[in-house]
Order: sequence, then structure tokens, then C-alpha cells
Amino acid sequence: AWGDTAYRAVLTSNFAHSWINMGVRVSVLPLFAASIFHNGAAASGLALAVFAAGNAIVLQFSGKWSDIHGRKPLILIGLFGSAIFMVLMGMATSVWFLLLVSAFAGASSGLINPSQQAAVGDIVGNDRSGGKVLSTFQMAGDFGQILGPMLIGLLADASGFPLAFTVCGAIAFIGIIAWAFGRDPHAGVGNKPKRVPQGK
Repeated sequence: AWGDTAYRAVLTSNFAHSWINMGVRVSVLPLFAASIFHNGAAASGLALAVFAAGNAIVLQFSGKWSDIHGRKPLILIGLFGSAIFMVLMGMATSVWFLLLVSAFAGASSGLINPSQQAAVGDIVGNDRSGGKVLSTFQMAGDFGQILGPMLIGLLADASGFPLAFTVCGAIAFIGIIAWAFGRDPHAGVGNKPKRVPQGK
């Protein structure tokens, strides 16, 4: 699997996705809200809630979209959205703006996860054991989820939240670059069943 550009790309994007959406968002966003807004506890709770709502809405469709359009396009769009909205989140000066970008960040996240998991399934296939492939994929995500809050928290203390959240955007672009050179592992992209005339 390591020799497959799609597998190397999905490891990188899972690291970035977990860094941003599973690690920093949960750990650092509440600290940001508490330091910026006078009702920080309520703002952080609402921001996490609307992120989850945006994520849940897109998840209703993203699996089907991934099967139709491929894994790669949805992951790229999701990572790009995560990068942009994470940077904007660090610049929020009102609760309403924070909630808006949180909702769009959640929607972006909803494009990534199903496509990544499906991509790993495509890479493994039906005739091979995928234990090590899956565990390495999970480990890449866990590493991002652990490392992200630690480093971004330190950076926020040293240089402020806007720069810290901008670095998260840069991490997402590492995943984008990896997928730019990775193949789409979904063999069914653009392959629609042809109708065979009766009697032939």
C-alpha cells in the first residue's frame, strides 16, 4: 500500500484533517472563544454545535457524491474549505461570524471523512488483508489529533490566535499538495453502466 500515491496522500490528509477538525477545533477553539468574547463559554458551545450540524448535514450526501465523483475531488474541496474557514475562524470578532465559519468548517469536514475511509477501502480491495493499512491510517489521524492542540496551543500563547489558526490552514494545504500528486483510487469514477439493447 505504501507504494500507492493514493495511500500516501490519504495518510497525509487524515493527519491534517485530524489536526484541524478533531484536535484544534475541540481543544483550542473554546480557549479562543473564552479569550475573545465576554460570553465565551456560550460562544464556544454554540460554535461546536453548529460545526456538528454542518457536518451532519453534508454527511447525508457526501458518501454518494464520493461514489459518483470520486474520492479525490471531495477530499480536496474539504481540505480547502477547512483551510479557509479555519483561518477565518481565527479572525472572528463577533459571535455570529464565528458561528457562520464554524458551520462551513463542519460542512467541509463532512466531505473529507467518508471519502478518506472509502479511499482506504479502495486501496486495500477485497482480496487482501487490510489490518496494517487501516491501523497506519488511524495512527496518522491520531498523531495529528494529539500533536495539533499541543503545538497550536503553544503558538497561540506565544503569537496569538490568528497566527495559530493560520498555521492550521497551512497544515491543510500539506494534505492538498499530497492529493495533487496522488491518484484517485475509486475505479468507478465516470463509469456508468451502459444500457444494452434488447435482443443483443
